[in-house]
Amino acid sequence: MKAGRSVLLLLLLPLGIVVLVALMVNYGALSSVREQFDLSSAAQDEDLVVIEEAASFSRDMGLIQRQMAVALDGAKSGQLDELQLYRMHTRIVEELAALGERVRRLAESELVIDANHNSARQLIHSFGEYRRFIVMTTDVIAVDPRVAADFLDQAQVEHREFSIFSSRIVSLLAERARDRNAAQVARFDDAFRGVLLTGLIILIGLFVTASLLGRRAGSHMVDIADALSTLARSAEAKIPLPRIEAMYEGGRGEFARIAGTLLNFRNAIERQRSAEAQAFQLAFYDPLTRLPNRRLLSERMRSVLRACEQHLGHAGVIVLDLDDFKRVNDAYGHGVGDRLLVEVAARLESVVGEGNTLAHLGGDEFAILLGPIGADAGSAVGEVEACAERVLAAFAGAFQIDGESLYATASLGASLFGTPLANLDDPLRHAENAMYQAKSEGRGNLRFFDPVIQARLEERIALESELRLAIERDQLELFYQVQVDENDRLQGVEALLRWRHPVRGLVPPAAFIGLAEESGLILPIGHWVLETACAQLLAWAGDARTAQLSIAVNVSARQFRQDDFVQQVGGVLERTGAPPRRLKLELTESTVLEDIESTIVKMKALRAFGVRFSMDDFGTGYSSLQYLKRLPLDQLKIDQAFVRDIIDDADDAVIVQAIIAMSHALGLEVIAEGVETREQQQLLGQQGCRFFQGYLFGKPVPLDELAQRLR
Repeated sequence: MKAGRSVLLLLLLPLGIVVLVALMVNYGALSSVREQFDLSSAAQDEDLVVIEEAASFSRDMGLIQRQMAVALDGAKSGQLDELQLYRMHTRIVEELAALGERVRRLAESELVIDANHNSARQLIHSFGEYRRFIVMTTDVIAVDPRVAADFLDQAQVEHREFSIFSSRIVSLLAERARDRNAAQVARFDDAFRGVLLTGLIILIGLFVTASLLGRRAGSHMVDIADALSTLARSAEAKIPLPRIEAMYEGGRGEFARIAGTLLNFRNAIERQRSAEAQAFQLAFYDPLTRLPNRRLLSERMRSVLRACEQHLGHAGVIVLDLDDFKRVNDAYGHGVGDRLLVEVAARLESVVGEGNTLAHLGGDEFAILLGPIGADAGSAVGEVEACAERVLAAFAGAFQIDGESLYATASLGASLFGTPLANLDDPLRHAENAMYQAKSEGRGNLRFFDPVIQARLEERIALESELRLAIERDQLELFYQVQVDENDRLQGVEALLRWRHPVRGLVPPAAFIGLAEESGLILPIGHWVLETACAQLLAWAGDARTAQLSIAVNVSARQFRQDDFVQQVGGVLERTGAPPRRLKLELTESTVLEDIESTIVKMKALRAFGVRFSMDDFGTGYSSLQYLKRLPLDQLKIDQAFVRDIIDDADDAVIVQAIIAMSHALGLEVIAEGVETREQQQLLGQQGCRFFQGYLFGKPVPLDELAQRLR
């Protein structure tokens, strides 16, 4: 029954197509007739335009006649002088010229010539005579109005002749338009009847043809319906369709094409199922290197762990990462980088040993699973080291990629594991941490996982989480260390960040600033420091004892490199109302010179607000005097590493003296930090340093202690 309904639907489909085709043919024919009708209508519209143009001539010439009558009466009565008559003469001549051009275009138009060629010539002749008498009238009107009246009478005679010819042309054009319209209606009726008859013949022919084809195709349609049902139900990888194959091979025409389409559809289904099977395999293998991926490595680790439980043995995992692989991609392109990974995978497969698993974890990172490899930890470590040595030796020779000799090294991290194992991810994670340690210690070598290092990493992660909470819970605090002049008079303070942890106590900045830089937390922290310092400047500005004090704020490289850093500082100054001249931003040499042109633009924009700048830890970096003289600095701060041994180390003394001399040559203030003795202060003063900071004058203290000192 289902096949019968399918056949009925497939038989009705051609009939519907036949009806649709017939309707489209009739519609196209009628559209053609309508297009012809539109063209005829357009031609008739052009005739009407000509008729309207011809009818307007009599009106325009009548206006000229009235102007001439006015001019003649004015000349006879003496109301118009010669100048006025001349102006009227000029205007009438211009109007006649324009009207003559219109008459000429009308007479030369194809429509007027087709209507009556002699009338067109007579029209031009009559207008020419009329124009001549009018011009003669205007020429003598001021001299002899009576002669002008005679000329005007003759012009009126010619005007009547022109009007007669114009009316004749209009009549001819109107008659021609009626004839054209009648002919067009007749053609339209004939065409419409022809279209209907043609459409009816086509419709009958198509209907008969479709009926014959439908009866002939009955058996084939049943086969096609059965094939579609088979394709829908079958779940096999290979789907046999013998009757459709026979129809395709032995048939002709449409059914052979339908059979071919069904076979192509069958083949597409088979390819899709084959691809699904391949995708299932690819879920556990890396498509580039054809090595097991991280998921399959985890499954293999479970199997190795079960084997370790049975034999009371150990297993090991090595994680290796190529050194400077990004350099290869940048220099040669990612295509060469991918081929290098394939070559590396091939070399590693030759050295990992049978029974072990080599996996590609992604990017340029590989892993080797060894096990079970020994009953005691000592022998297990020996086998891991032996495998690692083979791996490192595999990187000794060059890799030949597209005719290029590329050299690569790898950093290896290893870890051992056995039963019991709390978390299956731990061995791989420990090996990765050891690999990072190997990279940090020189690369191209092996490091075993160290529980102490792991504990340090976990401590760092916990500290980062606590630092995020510290920002939210207002555990951060600013301490202030005084800055004095050569007479120990207070000039300002440096704001130094402290973390008052509820359990750890007062955490020094060295313990968390680096972490804040790496995690990005330095951005909200730096903004808070800037807000707090500016609020304090505003509070001091209202007291005569503190109004002249400045606050130096350290700005991190990551904070300074933000595109909107200038707007941030401007916004803080505007919100707090702090005096900009009392705010001093301390930048390190590396921050300033990282992008010198962008740095200069930002510093000049901030200087426009009134903000001052100090270069912190000067002398420890690689400042270029060429760039240094371009920077809008106010102050150089000598690093405490040179100040500490300035009394006993002649080299430090020479360096400090050079820094001070250079600063004075550039017109910059100099402040020395880390001053702890009077001898240091005196020697610095002798060399020209006028500002100091250090424990000799006071340690960093909270705001309330600083307030007591100020009082």
